[in-house]
Amino acid sequence: MTRPPTSRDLARLAGVSQATVSRVLTNNPKVNAATRERVLQVLKDANYTPNALARAMKTGRTDTIGVFMTRVTSPFHAELLDEIGRVLSSVGQHMILWNIEHDPEETVVDVLHQRLVDGFVLTSATYDSKLHTMALASGTPTVLLHRGIDGLDCDQVVGDNWQGAYDAGRYLIEAGHTDIGLVMLEHTGNTSRDRDLGFRAALAEGGVKLKPSNVISVGVPHADGHAAARKLLSRKKPPTAIYTVTDLLAFGVLDGARAVGARVPDDVWVIGYDNTEMAAWESFDLTSVDQPVHAIVEQGIDLLRQRISDPTRPTQTITLPCPLAIRGSTANRH
Repeated sequence: MTRPPTSRDLARLAGVSQATVSRVLTNNPKVNAATRERVLQVLKDANYTPNALARAMKTGRTDTIGVFMTRVTSPFHAELLDEIGRVLSSVGQHMILWNIEHDPEETVVDVLHQRLVDGFVLTSATYDSKLHTMALASGTPTVLLHRGIDGLDCDQVVGDNWQGAYDAGRYLIEAGHTDIGLVMLEHTGNTSRDRDLGFRAALAEGGVKLKPSNVISVGVPHADGHAAARKLLSRKKPPTAIYTVTDLLAFGVLDGARAVGARVPDDVWVIGYDNTEMAAWESFDLTSVDQPVHAIVEQGIDLLRQRISDPTRPTQTITLPCPLAIRGSTANRH
């Protein structure tokens, strides 16, 4: 079997020094374009793959990012994870995923301190979670995506959940709805809080009173949305519109409405939040507030790479608009 080429072999073939080959492998900007191209062509022709461990020992970098996520099977989190993987791959980074729902805290602590990765992406931060605190304390560059923490000295990229929810509320009021249901989440965090408060603010501003009996606090699953819809729509005078703080709950509401014989949108309008790919499926045709996943991930990964290159730069919080995507669950199509 022919032995793998060494850096000395590659340098000889490219007509450069071993140091130049090393600089190309580590993306050193001091190598001119023509030389870099020649070395890269030799690497390609030789089918050369540098040893990742050796490279990490030389550069202090693993070219790997650790992603912490919960509920990876939910429609929104699956799309978010796919986008994170795509963006990292496009910039030459690898990804290691930890599902923090199933990993015990001691495992997470070990991960944080083993320096297995160059940076962390956190997608499910909550006020009562220790994860973001431990990640920052480990000294590893960290960015929060999708769900942020007020006042935390950490790079964060989030959607404008308050404004998105407010716009959903205004849309229902301007359509003439006065008896409105709200299906909200029990857990804490900026995301669910702002999707609740923004909606309530729009109703209050429009002079619409949100009845306490029309507010249902639930868990995450589709089944919880299904149960909430059955409870709200089985009443003698059910609400004419229901807003939910996630698409997954809204899918449950749509199925629950069908279960009790309520027609959408003739009897009840339904609005979700996240605008997942499934929201546009004909079986759901769900009006939903759009969570700009692509922009959140791209800008978040960019901030993380800047943090890895310059750990001392000031932290940034970027908030992106969340427009309403109107579909058949609230608007009859002709």
